[in-house]
Amino acid sequence: MEENRNSLINFIRQIIPINEAEAKQIANAFHLVKIKKDEFLLKEHQISDDYLYLQEGLMRTFLYDLEGNEITTDIFTENNIVFEITSFFNRVKSEANIQAITDCMGYRISYKELNDLFHNKPAFRDFGRAILVKEFMASKKRNYAMINQTALKRYQELLVSRPEILKHTPLKHIASYLGVTDSTLSRIRKKK
Repeated sequence: MEENRNSLINFIRQIIPINEAEAKQIANAFHLVKIKKDEFLLKEHQISDDYLYLQEGLMRTFLYDLEGNEITTDIFTENNIVFEITSFFNRVKSEANIQAITDCMGYRISYKELNDLFHNKPAFRDFGRAILVKEFMASKKRNYAMINQTALKRYQELLVSRPEILKHTPLKHIASYLGVTDSTLSRIRKKK
């Protein structure tokens, strides 16, 4: 599996400037995991213990609204970190679910293992901070787009920046992620 771990090593080195040997030490603390389509990495009311580097596949985070409808709040593509930040770091029950959209493969590290790395590897602290900043900025950008962009503009941005989502994700998940109904998404797609 060494060749598979290379993408994790490269990902670490893209996030922080460290040598390959140190990146390998960090990567070796992660464990291979395979998640089948529709399986959950996390269910609401569980405490998140998974910090996952997604090497292959697509995953989504979703919540239930007051009427019991699934609302997709995030879609993760390959080469990203997947975890529920509030539950993971605060050790509280999650309000969200994380589910595989496709068959997935990646590398996970537990909360305890992550903390051990934080305390023993200064480079991993830098990596963790960089990931949190990256995720915070992406969240802010998405929140702003939901306020100051039309649904058509949000769809066009998704089409350009993350086309793999549109190829493999059910339209109902894409619609809720964009903040529109299924029928509105169908009309938007016809305009394209």
